[in-house]
Amino acid sequence: MATQDHGKNVEILEIGEVSIPESTISVNPCALGEGPYYEEETGELRFVDIIKREIHTVSLEEGPGSHKAVNLEDSVGITTDIEGRSGEYIVAAKRGFAVFNEATRQLTYVKTYEDEPEMAERMRFNDGAVDSRGRFWGTMNDFHVDEVQARYRLSLGPDLTLHRIIESVSIPNGMGWSPDDKTIYFTDSPTRGIFAYNYDADSGEISNKRVFFQLCDKEGVPDGCTIDTEGHLWVAVHEGSRVIRISPQGEVVSQITLPAWKVTCPTFGGPDFNEFITTAGVDAGEKTPNGSRDHGNMFRA
Repeated sequence: MATQDHGKNVEILEIGEVSIPESTISVNPCALGEGPYYEEETGELRFVDIIKREIHTVSLEEGPGSHKAVNLEDSVGITTDIEGRSGEYIVAAKRGFAVFNEATRQLTYVKTYEDEPEMAERMRFNDGAVDSRGRFWGTMNDFHVDEVQARYRLSLGPDLTLHRIIESVSIPNGMGWSPDDKTIYFTDSPTRGIFAYNYDADSGEISNKRVFFQLCDKEGVPDGCTIDTEGHLWVAVHEGSRVIRISPQGEVVSQITLPAWKVTCPTFGGPDFNEFITTAGVDAGEKTPNGSRDHGNMFRA
């Protein structure tokens, strides 16, 4: 049903450190920019603003002047194409999984939390990904929900059934799979940890949880990620002004630095397979590092 992140088809070389001095796709700043996704058929980059309940699109060929934003009745955290269908795509939204129609600009839910009504109010989607078998993974608590309540990672199968995979995590965030499909990586942001599990692609089952990577307290918070064909994770560091590239052995081998402080999610796309990076805005009066700017904008490396 859903298609995978294009980042898995990108060859990346060791680059040391790259610095992006300013945002290269300037749009109205997002409050919480997330979910960048390159749609190969149209050549458009999509991303969302979870707080403002918007889906943004921009043509990479035409540039920032082609930018459009659609306001929705519910927040959306991630989008992905539907194989064999154009003009609409599937999204992980406030009340479940829905199809967004570009012509009508409407969401049509295909799976909600109807079997677990207590989840409907307290859940929203923050990040997610699609595995090699078309399962769409994602979800977390909404902003207003007390931090002590349980969170979940849900998986929507091609048969439109929901599966509860991981429970009692803090803020489920970036995730992805190794190129051989044998390992799944999962970020629990407040713990500053990225965890690895053995993965059975046929069944979708996970096992053997272990710590893959850990940031120190003053280094920022791991957020969204994507994975290249060499099996390296590219991880956004929220409140860290950078994207780090982590080897399959769990070592940082390179990084991209940005002027924005709250970096949220990277993806690969476009004819040159650039890396596109979303960021979050800052609140009025919020203290930020000296020299930081362009908060909530989209960057291209």
